[in-house]
Amino acid sequence: MLDLKPKSRPAPSPPAKIWRNYYRIYRVLNLDRLGTVFPGVHAGPDTFPSQEIAESHGLHLVAALNWPGRCIVEFAGAFPEGERAN
Repeated sequence: MLDLKPKSRPAPSPPAKIWRNYYRIYRVLNLDRLGTVFPGVHAGPDTFPSQEIAESHGLHLVAALNWPGRCIVEFAGAFPEGERAN
C-alpha cells in the first residue's frame, strides 16, 4: 500500500562547554560573594559561555583586586567545567 519510512532524526549536538575561571590567591581575603578565602588555587563563582569571555572577566577582576606594586590574586586560567587548575 503506502511505503511509510520513519523520519530520520538528526544527531544530537554536543553540549555547550561552560568555562570557569581559576585564581591563585596569596593571602587571606574576605570577598563578599565567596566569604573568607585562604591561599591556594580557587575556582571563581561565575561560569561563562566561551573561553575568551571567561579570560576577559578574569583579567578584569585581577586588575581590580591587585593594588599597584602588590600581587594578591593571580589569574590561573579559564578551564572547561569539569576540569580543574593544578
